[in-house]
Amino acid sequence: MKRIKILSIVLPLLALLLSSCSLETDNDADRMEGMWHLVKIESTTGVASEDLSEQVIFWSFQAKLLQMEDKTGNHNSYLYRFRIDNDQLTLTSPYQFDRENGDRPLSAYESTLALYGIKSLTPVFRIEELDRRKMVLNDGSVRLYFDKF
Repeated sequence: MKRIKILSIVLPLLALLLSSCSLETDNDADRMEGMWHLVKIESTTGVASEDLSEQVIFWSFQAKLLQMEDKTGNHNSYLYRFRIDNDQLTLTSPYQFDRENGDRPLSAYESTLALYGIKSLTPVFRIEELDRRKMVLNDGSVRLYFDKF
């Protein structure tokens, strides 16, 4: 009898505690969560298109962070905070990713960002397509095509 009374108090309190927590690491990525292979960068004017399917350029979304990485290690990697509102992806707070020497905040655009399809320091993309296998982002000047990895 005493054990049932204790459980009837503890279990609802535990459920309330666990359901009300919100952490910085809560998953905001939703359907974007995971690693995406950048396979094509296309100019929205239709003039130029760059096939990257044979390269190893990846965007990885986790919680509120995006990591952009060239898996060959030949180019700088970058970190961004991101926010998704409706069908819009906003990238903010860019850093050059360097665990050995410390991540360095970016205050100006670096040309290496173009390798990842980034044309401005803090771009805003319209999410044109997003499902379990494909993602297409458009910032008005380029359209980026991704395959889920």
